[in-house]
Amino acid sequence: MEKPTVAVIFGGESNEYEVSLSSAYSVLLEIDNEKYNIIKIGITKDGKWYLYSGDSSKILNDTWHESEEKKKLLIDINKGVFFTEGERLKIDKILSVLHGEYGEDGRYASIFDALKIDYSGCGFFSGAFSMDKDVTKLIAKREDVPVAKWIVVYKDDLKNMQKIYRQAKKIGYPVFLKPSRAGSSVGVSYVENESELKEALEVALSTCPKVLIEEKIDGCESEVALISKNGRLILSTVGQIKYKSEFYDYDTKYNSSEVEYIIPAKLTKKCENDIKKYAKKLWRALEIKDLCRMDFFVSSNGEIIFNEVNTFPGFTGISMFPKLLMHDGYSFKDIINYILNI
Repeated sequence: MEKPTVAVIFGGESNEYEVSLSSAYSVLLEIDNEKYNIIKIGITKDGKWYLYSGDSSKILNDTWHESEEKKKLLIDINKGVFFTEGERLKIDKILSVLHGEYGEDGRYASIFDALKIDYSGCGFFSGAFSMDKDVTKLIAKREDVPVAKWIVVYKDDLKNMQKIYRQAKKIGYPVFLKPSRAGSSVGVSYVENESELKEALEVALSTCPKVLIEEKIDGCESEVALISKNGRLILSTVGQIKYKSEFYDYDTKYNSSEVEYIIPAKLTKKCENDIKKYAKKLWRALEIKDLCRMDFFVSSNGEIIFNEVNTFPGFTGISMFPKLLMHDGYSFKDIINYILNI
């Protein structure tokens, strides 16, 4: 029987390009080559697509796009195919290892839908909803999942800073500023007082047209991995992350050695069960498919606050998503097989 062909897509146009390279490298190291025929598709930072046949180490060090072992990849929506140099690519399943914009937000998923090629991960609507922190909070509130207080600011709102100052004061300083549609804490600022607010808003609005001013929650970040195994939802043990910076920003997440991963989390059984209950509600309400990681804050008195959802979380050696599932006895190969589900 012919092995199914899986296209692993990496890179992309988001500011999480480098993280995607690391995640894809980890996936390519562990994916079951006895079970699948693997092809590699790379997307450069400026959005050019290539079929890459070289060594995976060049993906990790970001020299893959300089290699002679790449061919320009074209997409024919009318015929529903990828092709290169006139040759049609046979693809049974796409594993899109793309983080942030274009990947997690569902934009490339809409292309795969148009091509009628099966793919792992969320579809367009689910990705778009889950990527937008404002929308996920609104859905969470509807589902009676606790969230931090927040307001939304658009660029035009800067014309009336006094109104923004009044709204932020009601939330109470310090606050966080978060681009509504960005991943991996990109563009997030910690604002301690009113004098810092306008400049931080201008920075955040340069990366996203919609920005959240959000209440600071004093609590430990607690995360749970969710994965579908043959149609059955599996929730991992809850883990916690401790760090010395004010928040778990991009640099802390990927470049700091001062991060502690605690698996299992030091929580009461009730608290862990409540986190899983909320996670299940949001998985259904956001129509998530195949996998995600959900992040919560737990205060010292046990109050749980939903933070965000990542529809394709990091797959690097330090990423919490595989760490949580591997703690529960699943191998890296198992995780990939469940996500592919073919």
